[in-house]
Amino acid sequence: MALPIKDLAPAKTSEQLGAELDQLDEDLTGLQVLYEKYFLGIDRRPPDEQRKKLSTRLREMRSAMVRNTGVKFRINTLFAKLISFERMWDRTLREIEEGTYKRDVFKAKYRQAQRGEQQPPPPPRPSPAARMELSEDKLRRLYETFLVARQTTGESTAGVTFEAIAKSVRAQVPQLMEKHKAKSVEFKVVIKGGRAVLKAIPHTE
Repeated sequence: MALPIKDLAPAKTSEQLGAELDQLDEDLTGLQVLYEKYFLGIDRRPPDEQRKKLSTRLREMRSAMVRNTGVKFRINTLFAKLISFERMWDRTLREIEEGTYKRDVFKAKYRQAQRGEQQPPPPPRPSPAARMELSEDKLRRLYETFLVARQTTGESTAGVTFEAIAKSVRAQVPQLMEKHKAKSVEFKVVIKGGRAVLKAIPHTE
């Protein structure tokens, strides 16, 4: 029995599909950042859940009836991009599982490339307020994640030093805690508008 017209979900316009593809493209970039963090040893687990959601959504769009040629081309291009990344991720995951992946070597080479093979001076001591919430290890992980994200989005990492990031974050902590009456402040690296940014998240509880 055919459903009444009013019960059928309206077809998405080309503009709506385009906006959805923009978001999926940005999500794919974010997923790449998450995998790079795992391969660098920053995160302990691979982003399997995020990958499953993105993969499912892209495959749904690819199998849907889309008449606009330009939109179809974008879907197929993004899908091909995902497949390429998935093959690379799976190959690296197999190397990790088989014990042939040299994470420490990869991490060292990555740091050398980003820092121009120059050893940075010791970081300044954090203020008391920042020290309570952001340890040296957390700041270092935040910095490394930020570098990965900028490299993934195609942004330059020249001049992006640990000292500059640490100084900026430490300066914001007491201000944010006072402004939001927060007990702690968390910083995350997110992809926004195709660019990597540091997002502060005050916690009041």
